[in-house]
Order: sequence, then C-alpha cells, then structure tokens
Amino acid sequence: MVLSTFEHLDENKQQRILAALVTEFSKYPLAQAQVARIVKQSDIARGAFYKYFSDLKDAYQYAFKEVIGRLHTGIAGPEMRRDPYAATVAFLQEADESQDRDFIRLHFTKNSGMVTVGEPPIAANATEWAVTTLCHSAISQALANPEQADLILKNLKAALLQLHVKES
Repeated sequence: MVLSTFEHLDENKQQRILAALVTEFSKYPLAQAQVARIVKQSDIARGAFYKYFSDLKDAYQYAFKEVIGRLHTGIAGPEMRRDPYAATVAFLQEADESQDRDFIRLHFTKNSGMVTVGEPPIAANATEWAVTTLCHSAISQALANPEQADLILKNLKAALLQLHVKES
C-alpha cells in the first residue's frame, strides 16, 4: 500500500493527493491513468509520487480502500447480518448517490481485474459465507451493469430466500 513517507505527510497534503487520485481514477481506467495528471492536480513533484506509492497500482489500491471505506459502513456491520438484502440495496443506493460514483463504477467495469483490493473475510458458517458471496457478487454485477440492477437484486432476493435468510 502506501509507503511510510506518505503516512508522515500532513493531513491536508494527504487529502489533496487522495482527491487527485480519485479524480484520475474516476475519469480513466487504471491502464490509461497517468502519474503526470495526478502530480499536476495534487501539486507535488513526480519524484515525490514515487516516495509515497510504489507505482500507479499501489496508488489505485490506496484510493480504492479510502473510497470503499466511505461507503462500506452499512454493508459490513450488523445491518448485513440482520438483513443482507436491505444492506445490499442500501449500499448500491449510497454508491449511486456518492461523490465517488464514477470511481466505483469504473472500478467494477474496468479495473477490478487489474488489481487485488482485498476480499471479504471468509465466514466459518456456510450460510454466512454464501450470503456474503452472493451479496458481493450482486453489488459487483449491479455496479458494472446498472441497467440490469433490478434483475440482479430480484435474483439476489430469491437466492437469499432459498438459503432461508430472513428479510426484515
């Protein structure tokens, strides 16, 4: 992830760099992203970029972690255990209304296969594992194919009912 020199920057500079990363990765897939645009927007030297991140993929992984962290609160908490369908719908709605919407969509349509950004922890219980896997898959598919979101959520709901997962 980020190198220790980045962690020692003041909060304002870190936020400026993060904003530049999010802007770049909201407009361009990782394969077309450019360090030059990032350093220009964040007002840092190109050499400084490589003191903060190993490479562009490293910077992307950091930005993804930050962006998803802003959205992930409801889907990862007790709401997910209580009503996974509602938590999934709420996450998709929040993602769609988020300032980071373009970043998230580009991640699922172009970038997800190019980087490893972490998987949800594997649950010990088979049903919990299945629910988590289904919900994450539904999120990925709905964000990559927004025109199919209703069908994807309908299928998720049916699958959860097959697993006897209660809906509130």
